[in-house]
Amino acid sequence: MPDEFSRREVNRALLVTAFALLTPGGRLMAADADTPLFDFAIAGGSHHGLYRDRMRDVLALGERLLLRAEPHNPYDANAVAVHHADGLMLGYIPRVANVARLLAEGARIDAEVVERLQVRDGEKAPDDLAFTFFLNGDPRIRLTLRGRAAAS
Repeated sequence: MPDEFSRREVNRALLVTAFALLTPGGRLMAADADTPLFDFAIAGGSHHGLYRDRMRDVLALGERLLLRAEPHNPYDANAVAVHHADGLMLGYIPRVANVARLLAEGARIDAEVVERLQVRDGEKAPDDLAFTFFLNGDPRIRLTLRGRAAAS
């Protein structure tokens, strides 16, 4: 067994775990407990409110963000946008770590700011983080699947 796993291997394992909550028919299974899915850095923040409206500097640890699937997005039908509680779009969940199918199935997924990312020059990015790009000080967001009854 290797001592280190690549970010791609970690992300793949996290997504497999998330989709294991789906039955073979594609319906959500009953879940009694909350299930952490993965952490990510917001993608596209430089084109949306995360940087443009300087929200990255005011997001508080523990703050909850809103997720909105964008099935009609012309660039990615599985896009999931991340919004501040005031409605400002901050950016997206990275494409590699998409949860659009879970949201389409009615899953309740919380997004919470859990820390500020800090990577010094010469250090590599955290292996357990899904991202396309981030800057020091960007928020690290944790997705958690909330327990729910089985879909009918």
